[in-house]
Amino acid sequence: MSLDIKTSYLPWNISAKARYIGIVSNQEFLFWEEDLQKAVLSEQIRLNRGYIFELDELRNVIGDIPVDVKNALDTFSINIDGTKMITLQGFLWKALPYQIRIYILLYVANMFVDMDSTSDITYLNALKSEYLTIASLLNTFGSNNGPNCLGAVLAALQKDEGKLTSYLNKWVLPAEFYEELENKDYVRIKSSSIQPNDVLIWEKDQNTLHSCFVLSNGLVFNKQGQTMFNPYQCLPLEHVLNNWSWVQSSGGQLKIYRKSEV
Repeated sequence: MSLDIKTSYLPWNISAKARYIGIVSNQEFLFWEEDLQKAVLSEQIRLNRGYIFELDELRNVIGDIPVDVKNALDTFSINIDGTKMITLQGFLWKALPYQIRIYILLYVANMFVDMDSTSDITYLNALKSEYLTIASLLNTFGSNNGPNCLGAVLAALQKDEGKLTSYLNKWVLPAEFYEELENKDYVRIKSSSIQPNDVLIWEKDQNTLHSCFVLSNGLVFNKQGQTMFNPYQCLPLEHVLNNWSWVQSSGGQLKIYRKSEV
């Protein structure tokens, strides 16, 4: 799989200040002289490219650090205005023990979660009984990059296990999304009232920006992005409406789709 495909689920963070862009393998990078490696890493930090941490911050996340890990972090840290910084590269990541990788992944994942999931056990148990197909997904992280909010909504509409799995493993494009809504007898309604099993869609400039599936008890099934760090959350409807209210205030619209009575 090409580098472009593997990173297409999260836009490359390329600063307008950058004069050149280079794609360099870990193997080639490690072949360079240390001064050149440091210069490149320093420039990446200056341009805010990659997963960048203060060294002390990363040490706090890891906790007890084995000597070899400490040495590796120190070797590739960069002094920026008196603060030691580090950008996690592939070769450094592979050198970290498995448990330390977990600590860091959980820390990074927390950065992607900007809304708190509902944790009320009574509500969650009731939802899991009512929405069996997505019960195991509520408030969990996916295992791979790619699946987006549109796929999450279509998964919530499925009864067929095969189709559900398919939508949880790919980036669904708007054309397929609307076609499947039609196949499931979902139509746009004129009313502004929202009820369980509705599909909410935010659009602007003919682009589909986001969608979520309405559950009971004023909650929604929501995926805020297409990386594995974006969880399948069970959120209060009000929070999601507030989070996406900027679409309407900037000229876009919120559309409500509801299953038609056949």
